[in-house]
Amino acid sequence: MNKILEINIEDNYAVVEPGVLFKNLRIKLSNTGRGYWIPCNPGSADVCTIGGMIANDASGESAIKYGTTRDYVSSLKVILGTGESLQFGNLVKKTVSGLDLVSLFVGSEGTLGILTEATLNILALPESFKTVIGFFDSIETAIISAKSIKDTLTPMSLELLDRITIMGMNAYLARLTPKITLKNAGAALLIRLDGDDEITTAHANKIIKLLNMDKTSSDPEIFSGFKHNYLWKARDGAGPSLGRLSPRAQNVGTFFPASLDFSVPFSKISELMDKFAKIVGAYKIGSVRYGHLGDGNVHLICSTPITSEDDVKKFSTIQGDLVRLAISLGGSVTAEHGCGVWKAPYLPLEHGKEAMNLMARIKKVFDPNNILNPGKLYSYPKKMSIFSPEHEEEINHE
Repeated sequence: MNKILEINIEDNYAVVEPGVLFKNLRIKLSNTGRGYWIPCNPGSADVCTIGGMIANDASGESAIKYGTTRDYVSSLKVILGTGESLQFGNLVKKTVSGLDLVSLFVGSEGTLGILTEATLNILALPESFKTVIGFFDSIETAIISAKSIKDTLTPMSLELLDRITIMGMNAYLARLTPKITLKNAGAALLIRLDGDDEITTAHANKIIKLLNMDKTSSDPEIFSGFKHNYLWKARDGAGPSLGRLSPRAQNVGTFFPASLDFSVPFSKISELMDKFAKIVGAYKIGSVRYGHLGDGNVHLICSTPITSEDDVKKFSTIQGDLVRLAISLGGSVTAEHGCGVWKAPYLPLEHGKEAMNLMARIKKVFDPNNILNPGKLYSYPKKMSIFSPEHEEEINHE
């Protein structure tokens, strides 16, 4: 199930099996005709499969401009829990005929059916990519500057990096030749632009002008070519690099890092960041803050040693506090990483028990015997080890 079945340039679509690596499809598309792409860019882009991207509605840092995987899926072939084989969707760009069953399946984490084939929309590959980076004393000032950029233009990516993430990127960049070293700062914005060369140059210069006018910003710079590529490889590799930098990296069995991928309205990001810092500060644990600032999806990482039952309870309490914080700000428990086992118990807090019961009934239509990825999203064990919410009465397990 790992074949690219068709690439149609005239109608701009590709037909693939679910086991196709996204990386391989990217290469094939870029070498077809004048060059094409699917502009989703998850951090796992080099290793993830198309089936996994669809099941998880993968996105990444380009969602601010190009959306998520859901925006590029036009039709699916699936096998339901009953054994029935069905096809949803079609090849047209616009239709309002009936319910959108394709979108229902995208992001369902394999709970509704087994994907056997997908038809994906493809776009012409941009001529040029450029990246602007600007440095700041604090996350707060970086967020204020990001608003000015968003008010001026829509970049392909608008990423926030905290001091520790910059360190992680530098650890990655140090292994490359020639070396690039980013400034040691409290925070940074990484802004990617795409389009024809004239447009990306003009937009990059406009952002440089904005950053130079901002007294809280320093040393803005434009990157293109291999340096541009290096920066984004370092950004995607920041997580593993941070793990290698950790003094506890050799003792991972007793050290638990939790990566929370909340999304909140852009206007609430400063409040989310501030309250997150206060919560983890109160528990005296380490934290990292970075992510896709442009679309309100930030990655908040807190890490704590797990050496006793009290540590387990503390971690569960911290996670519950953070989930409730995101929801209170009008946000979502997960923007792109999916629910899986970690976050399923918290979904009723975001959607309400009635909506969760409706989702469970929908699953029963497609999978009446609950054989497709059971225990995820709609139903799960009452106790989820360290992932269980502290207040069980808030969760509907029916």
